[in-house]
Amino acid sequence: MQVGLLEPDRFDPAAIAQLRAMGHIVVSFDGRDLQEFLKPVEVLFVRLAHQIDAAFLAQAPALRYLCSPTTGHAHMDEHELAARGIRIVSLRGEQSFLETIRATPEHTFGLVLALLRRYRGAFAHVDGGGWDRDLFRGEELYGQSVGILGLGRVGFRVASYCEAFGAQISYVDTKEVKAAPSWQRLPSVRQLVEANRIIILCASYANGTAPILGRAEIAAMRGRYLVNTARGELVDEQALLEAVEADALEGVATDVLSHETGAHQLSRWNAAAIGRNIIVTPHIGGATFTAMARTENFIVGKLAQILDGTEKQHEAG
Repeated sequence: MQVGLLEPDRFDPAAIAQLRAMGHIVVSFDGRDLQEFLKPVEVLFVRLAHQIDAAFLAQAPALRYLCSPTTGHAHMDEHELAARGIRIVSLRGEQSFLETIRATPEHTFGLVLALLRRYRGAFAHVDGGGWDRDLFRGEELYGQSVGILGLGRVGFRVASYCEAFGAQISYVDTKEVKAAPSWQRLPSVRQLVEANRIIILCASYANGTAPILGRAEIAAMRGRYLVNTARGELVDEQALLEAVEADALEGVATDVLSHETGAHQLSRWNAAAIGRNIIVTPHIGGATFTAMARTENFIVGKLAQILDGTEKQHEAG
């Protein structure tokens, strides 16, 4: 079976060795002729640089398995994959394994502190030769009210980090989830926004669903901080950018954009960030050497179990 690595840069050598030990031919895309590369591939490993849609899949007639070491599927057309009989092999639902991956919670927490202490502006100030700390007086996390949208694996960990720094935690989730006794569950997103100074978006996203934070919720965020390391599509991005440009929020940090692999609005975000407490990172939440190596090896192991019929059922949720 031919296995293709669409984004081979720093793909873990141990994972490649495992694929070869299984008897597969492993080929890496060199950035030139995508159609020629995809044509014979039966198993394809992807990250987040490509939108896996009908046009893309038309170039991969032999494809049987799409492997993505991610929990989100926003970069793929699940209906088109199903119609073509292509199985998705991802991290979705692999709760026990994912509990050992802390990259995204740590990045999320780092963005919270970076907003409160206005690091982006301070870094640029010093890079330009400045040394005026009074321009960047920030806030402490201690004593703040923090609202978590989605208390799953990432949300729970971020809430724990914030509480350890002395913040008060409340959350909204559509499911019955594990929570500390000191955390308050609120009945609606609007109430969460109104009750908290810092809003952290950690919810999962299913393709085609409406944003959790719509225009009304964003309007209620005046003077608040927003951090999003989940998915750009969970937010009405047009309304959020309008609010940012009107200086309605105290600060925004986002690791994600709507339609990242298509017609995104990064240039508008960059323009809006000038002179404001805005941080945009290029979807690096899960991008640590440790996390990427472990997830790539896990997906290879999961693929092996599928192919030899020993696949284990993961936990629900």
